[in-house]
Amino acid sequence: MAVQEYGVSNPELLRGLRQLGAQVTPVPVYRWTMPDDLHPLQQLVEQIMNEEVPVLLITNAVQVDHMMNVLDDRLMINQLKTVLAHMMVASIGKLASERLRHHGFPVDLEPSHPKMGILVKEASQAVHTILATKRQSS
Repeated sequence: MAVQEYGVSNPELLRGLRQLGAQVTPVPVYRWTMPDDLHPLQQLVEQIMNEEVPVLLITNAVQVDHMMNVLDDRLMINQLKTVLAHMMVASIGKLASERLRHHGFPVDLEPSHPKMGILVKEASQAVHTILATKRQSS
């Protein structure tokens, strides 16, 4: 059985298939790696930390890992948790949402289908309500 991998491998899935008796061959379609120039990512993280960005759309679990790689220390991670609690965080789907939650980050919206266009559409429809609700609770 060939399993297409989009960006990262899913060891639990591969292990489960093997336990069921399948001969599994992972097929990486593409790999996400840290960019050579970290400045744009560092600048984005800085803008998020300065609360200049009201909405964060995560389209791949690896994006969360990359964001974590540019944070300097535990204090910055805790500050990011606080900032994300006041902005809208939308995730493309289950794997990206799991990665966000693994780090203690909120997921305010996951689209009805894991497609970029649907994510953008549903996020744009929900943003005002989500931000208003978060502002009222803080």
